[in-house]
Amino acid sequence: MENIRRVLESYHVYPVDINKVTERLFYIKGNNQSYALKKASIHDEKLPLWLEVYRTAQTQNLQNILPVYLNPSGNLYSMDGNDIYYLTPWIESTNRTQSIDKIYQNIGYIHAKTRKVQSISKEMQDSSRESFLIYKNNMLELRKNLLKYVEHFEAQHFMSPVELLVCTQYRDLVQVFYILERRLNQYLDALEELTEWKVSLCHGKLKDSHVLHGNQFYFTNWENASYEHPILDLTTIIQDKTLYHDTDKRLLLDKLKVYTDENKLESHELTLLTIYLLNPSNYLSTIESYVEARLEKSTIDYVIKLQRYHRQLVFGVAFSEFIEEEFEMVPLDESISES
Repeated sequence: MENIRRVLESYHVYPVDINKVTERLFYIKGNNQSYALKKASIHDEKLPLWLEVYRTAQTQNLQNILPVYLNPSGNLYSMDGNDIYYLTPWIESTNRTQSIDKIYQNIGYIHAKTRKVQSISKEMQDSSRESFLIYKNNMLELRKNLLKYVEHFEAQHFMSPVELLVCTQYRDLVQVFYILERRLNQYLDALEELTEWKVSLCHGKLKDSHVLHGNQFYFTNWENASYEHPILDLTTIIQDKTLYHDTDKRLLLDKLKVYTDENKLESHELTLLTIYLLNPSNYLSTIESYVEARLEKSTIDYVIKLQRYHRQLVFGVAFSEFIEEEFEMVPLDESISES
């Protein structure tokens, strides 16, 4: 704990209690206050953007970004050797699982307040189109690979629990690939008309463990922050929540309007969000790892991973149907017949 004490001294904080919460997070009691000391995972090239988060929070009055204390030298962090540390207030969070409406509302507010509109040149449009065409071809290959795995598993005299699960879930995955291909076609069509692109300050790793809800609502740990399209944060928090069986999936859908009331999303942006939510890469890489025995995992570990990724993908299908109904998008069947 000597290095922790040295860092705290650089803030003129003299601890009476230091509790290691994780490998990188410490609960500190001292100076009649409670603090959180974080050993950061920030590469040198990301440090300026991390600092920019707090400058932006101050200038834009973004009160839901957990503040970071200045040390006596006027810096937002202190160094100990090559390690970066920063100090924040310790917030006792009353809810382990954060309510999605509060997350949608507050991250939507941050996205709207920091939004920048960029013009899209013809070269950028062509480059983006090429990237999505490559992605579409990759998805076709994944679909072929999945069929090969299923045919191989079904040829076994006795299937393992992992193999049986994949075969049982295959019908759902066929639907995922079917909808994904059509959403990709929709987005490729939309790219032809796209002249602007919106970016916002994105958290980059938005999940329940980085949300604190005490007397006030805070987002913490902005070490992966960047200026990207806001659906980056939406994808991350939705996928994090849909990993677990006890998440209220209907609430995730119904409360999306709380986000769009703060930061409106156009049809092509909702289509892109759907494409992200329907990405089957993690599901297929798990099967590949199982078949090639690359990871020393038990059968139950593989079953758990597949169940979780399957849950995410089934939600992606539900999301695709939901945005058609709620946001008056052109139904997939109609867009196919018109194309």
